[in-house]
Amino acid sequence: MTRFSGKVVVVTGGASGIGAATVAAFLGEGARVAVLDRAFSGTKDNGDDMLVEVACDVSEEGDVETAFDGVVDRWGAVDVVVHAAAALGSSAPFHELSLATWRKYIDVNLTGSFLICRAAANRMMTGCIEGRIILVGSVNSFAAEREAAPYVASKGGVRLLTRAAAVDLARFGITVNMVAPGPITTPATAANFDSDDTRALFSRVLPAGGPGQPQDVAAAILFLATKESRFITGTDIVVDGGMFAQILG
Repeated sequence: MTRFSGKVVVVTGGASGIGAATVAAFLGEGARVAVLDRAFSGTKDNGDDMLVEVACDVSEEGDVETAFDGVVDRWGAVDVVVHAAAALGSSAPFHELSLATWRKYIDVNLTGSFLICRAAANRMMTGCIEGRIILVGSVNSFAAEREAAPYVASKGGVRLLTRAAAVDLARFGITVNMVAPGPITTPATAANFDSDDTRALFSRVLPAGGPGQPQDVAAAILFLATKESRFITGTDIVVDGGMFAQILG
C-alpha cells in the first residue's frame, strides 16, 4: 500500500510544470488523479481508471462545477484538491496596464482559486470527507517584482483566500494551505532562466545556488495532503531555496 491508495485527487493546471510533477507524484503514491487543464480537449481516460484528463477553464464557474461533478460521478469522492492552474508572468509597467490585462490575471488566479476551493469544499462536505485543499501561490504572494502588478495582486489574494477558506472549513475537518514556489525551472520559465545573467543573479539571491525543480514543490504538496498534516491549516510553505531567508548586502 502507498500513502494515497484509494484516494481521489484533483489537480488543476496539471498538463505541465508544477502541476504535471504533482500529478506524477500522486500517481506514484497510488492515487486516482483527475487533471483539469484548459490545454485539454474534452475528457480522456488513460485506460486503467487511475488518470483522467478533463478540459476545464478554472475562471469559468460552469467548467469547474461540471468537472467536479464528473469526478464524483466517476470515482465517488474528492479527497484532495491541488490548484496549480494560473496565468503567469509579468505584464507591463503599472501605469501602462489595461483593465483587460488586470482582469485576466484576477479572473484566472484569484477568482479561479475561489471557484476551485468552493467546488472542492462542497464535494468534501457532501461526502463527509476530511479533505485537503492545497493552493499553489508564489513568493509574489508576499513581495512584488517589477512590471507584474496583476500577477502579484492576484497571488497576494490567493494567500489570504487560503486563510479565509481555512478558517471557515476547519470545523468540517477540511484543511486549506498554500505552497509558495520561488524560482522553479518549468517549460514556461526554462528559456528565461537559461542565460549567464540569470544564472549569476540566482547565484547571488538563492542560497541554494540555482532554481528548484517542479518535484521540489510537489513534495511539499504531498506532505500537506497527508493525514499527518491534519492540524496544519491556513498557512503556507515557501519552496524557494532560501531566497526569502537571506538579506542581500
